[in-house]
Amino acid sequence: MSRALRILNVSLAAVVSVCLSGAGALASESPVRAHPRAQLIAEDAQSDEQVKYKVEERLRTDGRIDWEMLDVEVQQGFVTLYGEVLTEDQRGLASLIASTVPGVRELANRIIVDRALSGDYRLRKAVWSTLRDVDALREQTQTLRVLVEKAVATLSGSVEQPLQKEAAGKAAQSVQGIAKVVNAITVQPRLLQTERETLLKQGVGLMP
Repeated sequence: MSRALRILNVSLAAVVSVCLSGAGALASESPVRAHPRAQLIAEDAQSDEQVKYKVEERLRTDGRIDWEMLDVEVQQGFVTLYGEVLTEDQRGLASLIASTVPGVRELANRIIVDRALSGDYRLRKAVWSTLRDVDALREQTQTLRVLVEKAVATLSGSVEQPLQKEAAGKAAQSVQGIAKVVNAITVQPRLLQTERETLLKQGVGLMP
């Protein structure tokens, strides 16, 4: 074999080796795949407090379910529904409504179907009815929560004035069958627009 032919063979062998090694390297690399769910969660990421607020608002404004008898708990986007309803359809509807809220990653329905309705259920509904009839609270009921256990009513949430907190406590105590009222309502005066703008500029998160 001539010297020129040997050099050509060596050169061809080197080229083939480089091509094969490059192909092997490409084959060994795992393809990068997009994760639509992870991307969606990142885009809709919100604080648990915001998610809870929006779930409660959706249940309240839907109009097809007795939202006053329900409670919502949120931990890292995992939503749990508690409370009592009359039918299985209402129980399923609560899940459906809550699942449409952006930021809800998973949902657990712990709502109880109780056709007989417990005494505490009826008392809780009576307390809500009484609160709505108080003039000073007409625009505040959406920020309040009521829990009744063994005839003890616990009020939570927020109002804008101390008198509203006092009025809520007295209204709940006036309901026949309520043995005790725990008034845990907080007073949070409404911020003026200038105050909101100042806090936002300082990076303080505000609820809508």
